[in-house]
Amino acid sequence: MKKNIALLCLSILLNAFGNALTVKAALGSAPWTAAGLNISNLLHITVGNALILLGLVALIVDDILRKKWNKMKDIYNFLYLLCFGYFIDFWLVALTKFHVNLFAFRLIVCVFGIMCIGCALSIYLRLNVVLHPFDDMLKILREKYFKGNTVVAQRLSLGVPLCIGLSIGLINHNIVGINIGTVISFLCMGYFIVFFDKRIHLSLQRATRL
Repeated sequence: MKKNIALLCLSILLNAFGNALTVKAALGSAPWTAAGLNISNLLHITVGNALILLGLVALIVDDILRKKWNKMKDIYNFLYLLCFGYFIDFWLVALTKFHVNLFAFRLIVCVFGIMCIGCALSIYLRLNVVLHPFDDMLKILREKYFKGNTVVAQRLSLGVPLCIGLSIGLINHNIVGINIGTVISFLCMGYFIVFFDKRIHLSLQRATRL
């Protein structure tokens, strides 16, 4: 159990860190973060707080997709999204002096950030202790609607925030956070999750037995 909690904490930090890296690279972020960036730009709030607002909406959508309300699950997932939002802001502050200028370096940082997110998703989607509402949506779609197909479920769950980000950006006449990194995340995140599923499978099995 202690290992599971440690892995959960690691996945939260890794997920937030990966998202912060994509923001710093400024070559496009994962769709949910891109949507958060556009909301942040529109409302003049931090990216973390924007993602918390999005998470609350996703929490409601998850209950609709699940076709039932689980009070305790929603409470834990809400606490998770709070932690995730605050950690995003923490990493963005911590990386304030981290400057990425050269395009090639920015691309490397962006892809590395996306892979960090994929690794984090791989870990806690299988831990099944608590999930961010964004990722719970992926899990519900994958298990309830797409017969375990991670790639298809991931693309659909990422298509929603992509549309949100584009819509808000167009309304605000300033689209931010949507670029090549967003495309890479949209097309490849499912494959990254599957990749890390295979690479860290045994470690998770040992942790689960405890």
